[in-house]
Amino acid sequence: MVKRVLLKKKLGYLSRTVFIFNILAIVALLISYSASFINPKTFWPIAFFGLGYLPILLVNIGFIAYWLLRKPKMIVFSLATILLGWPLLTKHWNLRSSSPITQKASDQIRVLSFNAHLFKDINDSKKNFKNDAIKILDSIKPDIVCFQEYYSKIKGKYVISNEFKSKLGYDYHYFAESAKNDYEAYGMTIFSKYPIINSGNILDNDYGINRISYADIEKNDSTIRVYNVHLRSFALQNDEKEFFQNPSSKKETDNAATRRIGRKLKNAFEFRSEQASSLKKHMDACPFPFIVMGDFNDTPMSYSVNRVSKGLHNAFKEKGSGWGVTHYELLPIFQIDYIFASSNFDILNYHVVKRKLSDHYPIWSDLKLKHL
Repeated sequence: MVKRVLLKKKLGYLSRTVFIFNILAIVALLISYSASFINPKTFWPIAFFGLGYLPILLVNIGFIAYWLLRKPKMIVFSLATILLGWPLLTKHWNLRSSSPITQKASDQIRVLSFNAHLFKDINDSKKNFKNDAIKILDSIKPDIVCFQEYYSKIKGKYVISNEFKSKLGYDYHYFAESAKNDYEAYGMTIFSKYPIINSGNILDNDYGINRISYADIEKNDSTIRVYNVHLRSFALQNDEKEFFQNPSSKKETDNAATRRIGRKLKNAFEFRSEQASSLKKHMDACPFPFIVMGDFNDTPMSYSVNRVSKGLHNAFKEKGSGWGVTHYELLPIFQIDYIFASSNFDILNYHVVKRKLSDHYPIWSDLKLKHL
């Protein structure tokens, strides 16, 4: 009672109301932190707070700005909560200058990951950007490339892997097909300038085009394993994406669409947690140094990303700069593509290629195996 009286004396009606909403925003931010370690299979609503981390963070920053103008001492509540989650914040954003682009040394490995959207232009599905992808690879010159949503003819002169081999020097590749007919196929591909001595798929919890493949690659006297990851997507249709960006004015439509989208998000959160567990189990049994990269379809705050990346180097967190946005179609705020590496590696740099071809940006990094 005494505290309530003191609060009324210190704060006017408006500020008391703002303070109540500030506390709610702080609670929401704390709940969003828990999304990184609470399995959606155990309690799925937490995952929605993790997805909403950035907007919730911005609301708390807004409260800090408000209190700076009204009662500066009151910033301590939101500020302390933000600082508590600093290790998670730096997975989204880093205040450092961009990594310099340097010539790769012979003892380094340059890797690139790209969800190619079947090489269909995001703004014109009839336009194929295969040649643009070749130009990007030619300019960056990665040693290993992981494509998700890769498409190719499998006969004739338009087989893309042949072009990558003849024009870019990728003599080795592993194509994990999700679907094919006599003329074409799509799925995931790992291209390498070094010999691939073994390859396969993690069949536990794969889901059509959303799966995990791997290749064991021989470089000099060392063998490294590369995991190409494409976890379950939300599978939102165009009208659902439009609703997400511009909610309808019809209440009945709003309710139906919200329930439908909510179910899709819930199912995807839960399925990705299972895929992440399968990948983690496979990684734990891996006898080689390994690199994990691809489209996780989930944010740095998510359970699936934190489950996989625990104990690994995070290329963006260690060498990235600014906001780590890799997907821009739905809302241009999401990082859902990653490069991780086992402790045997040093991360030297990290880059995002800001070319709007697919709905994802390509990402790449230079790594060094410590004993090379």
